[in-house]
Amino acid sequence: MSSTALFRISFCFSTILITVSTGASVIRCFEEPNIGNSLFGEGKHFMLKSSLIALALLTLGCSSSDKSDSVKEKAPTSAIQVEMQNASHALIAGFMKNLKSELMSAIKEGGVASAIGACQVQAPQVADSFSQENWSIKRVTEKPRNQTNKADAHQQEILGYFADSLKTLKFFDEWKDSEAKTGYTYYQPIKMGKFCLKCHGDTKALDEEVTLALQDKYPDDKALNYNAGDLRGMFVVQINSADNLPPVQQALRDSL
Repeated sequence: MSSTALFRISFCFSTILITVSTGASVIRCFEEPNIGNSLFGEGKHFMLKSSLIALALLTLGCSSSDKSDSVKEKAPTSAIQVEMQNASHALIAGFMKNLKSELMSAIKEGGVASAIGACQVQAPQVADSFSQENWSIKRVTEKPRNQTNKADAHQQEILGYFADSLKTLKFFDEWKDSEAKTGYTYYQPIKMGKFCLKCHGDTKALDEEVTLALQDKYPDDKALNYNAGDLRGMFVVQINSADNLPPVQQALRDSL
């Protein structure tokens, strides 16, 4: 995916990210997907609001930093793509809910240090439970604790987009083949929460039991010295094609 080139067009207070690519069609959204609507069949045009804001600012005479024609060439988000976005978001929400439940149970039983071993075992199992033959979910980062979660070159590029626009860019998605609607990938950033700092914060501030557990479970640990609000990594949801959307939606309904 090294052929993907990203350009930023800024319209005063609104920022629109435009992708020019020879192999992928990319859409960005600045709002959280409405799971309740399109997960069960209704599509929603999430780029409309951002487009109207940008248009209004331009009409008022707000100058842009780059007047590239690529803005005109950007295809609107299709109904099927909105449904793919919402299904991906729902998979992530389910993953987070289940993993949090496992970690909180471990902490209740044995303290924060016990959550480290629980996360090592449970996180892959939870990911597997929300993945099937034609779709998958995982977490990746540039600073892995578990080395299997190391972001590849393209994923590191996406992480760079989130790092540059963490307050506005809620997710990023792309098709390997936008015409055939195959090879869909959805990315969502993971921000460092305050409670997470108990295992990922300043090494000088960690409890001794936590430090010992990390040294035992993750001798090559890179996931330390974060601050609250930092970009920790991102979720990656891959769905083979739009044809796989109905079974993804059914699996989500079954998990409720």
